[in-house]
Amino acid sequence: MCAEPSRQQPCIHCGDCVRACPDALNPEALFFALVQDDFPAACTARLDACSECNRCTEVCPSHIPLLDWFRWGKLELAHRARTDEARKRFETRNARLARERAARRRGIPSPIALPAQTISHAEVLAAIARGTARRRGKRP
Repeated sequence: MCAEPSRQQPCIHCGDCVRACPDALNPEALFFALVQDDFPAACTARLDACSECNRCTEVCPSHIPLLDWFRWGKLELAHRARTDEARKRFETRNARLARERAARRRGIPSPIALPAQTISHAEVLAAIARGTARRRGKRP
């Protein structure tokens, strides 16, 4: 945090930050939610609605760097959202792989990895001859 630790004092619950907030937020509630790592409470208190105008920090008689806390909280929420998305993708992939392994054990081929069909050289030449004859208007 940017504020000098020697100047910062505990919150005295004066409510100056609440009155100064142009977004009608409760910076005090947001601050305590973030200090306690209670991100659901921070979301409920509308952390994402903070316009970062810095008025709460300017009026705080305890010199608490509220804006720094709110910026950190927003970054942390974004990081957690990305982490949750990655975790869901990972779990979905593992579930798919487990289904494919179970299907292989039962002898059911995977729809993704079907064995390639092999065609002999003679069959390829015969198909080419049929196509050529069809283009010329003849049936083999």
